[in-house]
Amino acid sequence: MDDYLTEEERVEALKRWWKENARSVVFGVGFGALIVAGWNVWQSRQQQTAEQASGVFQQLLKADDDKQSEAALKLSQRLADEFPSTAYAWYGRLFSAKYKTAGGDLVGARDQLLTVLANAKDDNLKALARLRAAQVMLALHQEEEGLKLIDAPEAKKAEAYQGLYAELKGDLLLSLARTEEARTAYLQAKQLGQISPLLELKLQDLAAPKS
Repeated sequence: MDDYLTEEERVEALKRWWKENARSVVFGVGFGALIVAGWNVWQSRQQQTAEQASGVFQQLLKADDDKQSEAALKLSQRLADEFPSTAYAWYGRLFSAKYKTAGGDLVGARDQLLTVLANAKDDNLKALARLRAAQVMLALHQEEEGLKLIDAPEAKKAEAYQGLYAELKGDLLLSLARTEEARTAYLQAKQLGQISPLLELKLQDLAAPKS
């Protein structure tokens, strides 16, 4: 018996296979094409969304440069509402916090900053939001909450901010009348490279004899 199929037998076998499997093959190819098409549409929309968000953010920057606080606040809110999944929305919230603070809405500013801290993916952005939030907490006399924020384990990862955190920790402790701890925090800030005339004044004031 011949072990090899003839040409006609191979053709017939192929026909039978196609008849039995045509539906699954067509479905598989069609489904794969659908996935590719969907991915391309999603990428196109993502790019379009990013471009639109970028345009709004540029308007926000211009409004900020022109000191148009009301317009800047509206644009920052628009970024949060219309483009929440983009990085521009998180930067917009920082501007929102800035103008809410200037307008006296410290609670609103704090909440914006905490939202960034809880949800943003950029570590540098989160580190900045942590610093600003603790500063607002100091103004709100929420010193203990501020201390917890900058003493959190996650805060230690932001190496570039350690000097700033240490100085702010001193401010928070001083507001709580924990003078010696505040002085230690200021000295730590100085050791970490946070050198400024204001920090020197704080240290000099704490070193001055009590009257």
